[in-house]
Amino acid sequence: MSGATVRSRHGESRRAGGLRVTRVRYTERITPHMARITFADDELARLHSNGGDQHVALYFYEPGVELPRPFTTEAARAFLSVARPRLRRYTIRHHRPELGEVDMDFVLHGADQLASGWAERAAPGDEAIWFGPSPGWSLAPEAEWAVLLGDETALPAIGAILEQLPPGVGVTALIEVADRAEEQRLTTLADARIEWLHRGRRPAGELLLERASRLTPPPGPGRIWGAAERDVVRAIRRHFVEGLGVARSDTHLTPYWTRGETQDSEV
Repeated sequence: MSGATVRSRHGESRRAGGLRVTRVRYTERITPHMARITFADDELARLHSNGGDQHVALYFYEPGVELPRPFTTEAARAFLSVARPRLRRYTIRHHRPELGEVDMDFVLHGADQLASGWAERAAPGDEAIWFGPSPGWSLAPEAEWAVLLGDETALPAIGAILEQLPPGVGVTALIEVADRAEEQRLTTLADARIEWLHRGRRPAGELLLERASRLTPPPGPGRIWGAAERDVVRAIRRHFVEGLGVARSDTHLTPYWTRGETQDSEV
């Protein structure tokens, strides 16, 4: 079915992604270490949104690489023999099809980092190429509760998930950030209890793991979503699956980054 949304038995929403050649329309610093970039293109009016934690892969080519035009999916594939981009994956925070706009939020790790540095320097008119979106996580209709866990890299996805949850669903969200200045205003129709964890000088993820390890899911059907550093995610999974007997299929726990690694990947 062309354009149809297919939802798996675990609640993932799936529509085929595609290559997008967009321009930066706006940039905004929403917290001291989080930038929101608004991308625009007429084709984004027809973007098939998968909602939830859907993400895209941003393409970063070496300076001086001259891309073929128009730069389509087919052209990008043929160009791999000439140059391969490095990829970074980011969540779609908002999609405004009526304006042909998409927002993505970037954690600012430093100007010397690939995507973070680009986001710090981004200005209206800059070109941005990305592929997506991926399937998006959503809560099954019969679910009565959700647990959302993450550090600042997961904050865009947690915000997007909260916005799509319906009234009557009980939600516990644990979000670790550096300090109070990194908190954001999050909106939802669900019955949500959001707890901000300020790590200060502690290692990233330590406080999140400590607090998540004291959680016990409520009775009834529900799901657990989480994203953070790889080892932190593994420990959280052990707590719920091995320690509490939560079915692995009722968890969606994803490593968004790995301590000591650059997260480089190629097409």
